[in-house]
Amino acid sequence: MPLSSSHRLLVRLPLLATAFLVCAGCGKSDDAKITVYRIPKETQPAAMPPPAATNEAAPAEVHWTAPSGWEEQPASGFRKGSFLVRGADGKTADVSVISFPEAAGGLLANVNRWRDQLKLAPISNEAEAGKPMAVGGHDMFFVDLVSAQPIGSDGSKSRILGGIFPANGKTWFFKMMGPDQLVESQRAAFQQFLQSVHTSEGASGPMPMTANTGGGNTNAPTPPLIAAAQSVPLQYTLPPGWQEKPLSPMRLASFKATSPNGKEIDVSVVSLPGVAGGDLANVNRWRGQVTLGPIDEDALARTAEHVKANGHDFLVVDLVSDAPIDVQQGKQRILAAILDENERAWFIKMTGEDAAVTAQKSAFTDFLRSLKIP
Repeated sequence: MPLSSSHRLLVRLPLLATAFLVCAGCGKSDDAKITVYRIPKETQPAAMPPPAATNEAAPAEVHWTAPSGWEEQPASGFRKGSFLVRGADGKTADVSVISFPEAAGGLLANVNRWRDQLKLAPISNEAEAGKPMAVGGHDMFFVDLVSAQPIGSDGSKSRILGGIFPANGKTWFFKMMGPDQLVESQRAAFQQFLQSVHTSEGASGPMPMTANTGGGNTNAPTPPLIAAAQSVPLQYTLPPGWQEKPLSPMRLASFKATSPNGKEIDVSVVSLPGVAGGDLANVNRWRGQVTLGPIDEDALARTAEHVKANGHDFLVVDLVSDAPIDVQQGKQRILAAILDENERAWFIKMTGEDAAVTAQKSAFTDFLRSLKIP
């Protein structure tokens, strides 16, 4: 379908993606015992009475009206709005409203993030997944995706209906996800929901998005940081020899360990909203840190491993430089795991001298298996 000039603008803006930074630490540990740490779960606000017509908790610049019958849920974390939709057979679908700074990874990267949630392969053209639509005088990109195979707990296929709406220096994501037939039955209500979205009087116009971000331009500079999760419930078992380090603003957990040859390594746990640039972009950024060239999706699929534990599926990469980074450091190695779940990206990363990281590889795997992430 030909796009208007405003629609073309929607998918052409240079990269402004979300990402994260990790820093190295050092120090020797004498702690050989296993310790279990628990970060208590953040207290949730009391449930709000359903249904609610207009969402009063929305930021001043963007508003929406929920269809009758949708049950409003407490907004938490990065959710600006949350609703539960019930079918006659008792099945439910989840509706979320989330906003991220700037382009939030780009149009194509976010479409592929939703495709991944339905176990669908990534695409290179977002037009395969949806089309632009006019909402309140602005452009919104409407997405309609259904899984190829049953992936729901009830044995049904799953469907996502979504709207991606750039406005006032942010990108807003309106999303319904649930059993295929239930979500399809709510199509008209969801489109009514999208059409109710509007910006406040006097607010600045929509911010164009780009399809060439999040995975296409992996050599771009690291974009600005966004805040990490706060008070996220996180449980883990500390491997023998690992020692806690002071937390930085981006880290939910931070450790150091020392190998038998005296080399120290750094381990970090970071969580960011969205896909933080996408799996491939982050892996290629890490490859650059150990002076390796970028790879494509096929190469990533061939070389990465999966570690399944506690109901999670971690994508694990093991990267080592071809030559010493410098005389003092020698060859460098990065062992890292990525988990994309519940609108968040989790990064568990070990960095250090090649042999030192290799000596801690089994401990790293044990640590992943001990992690309990909500």
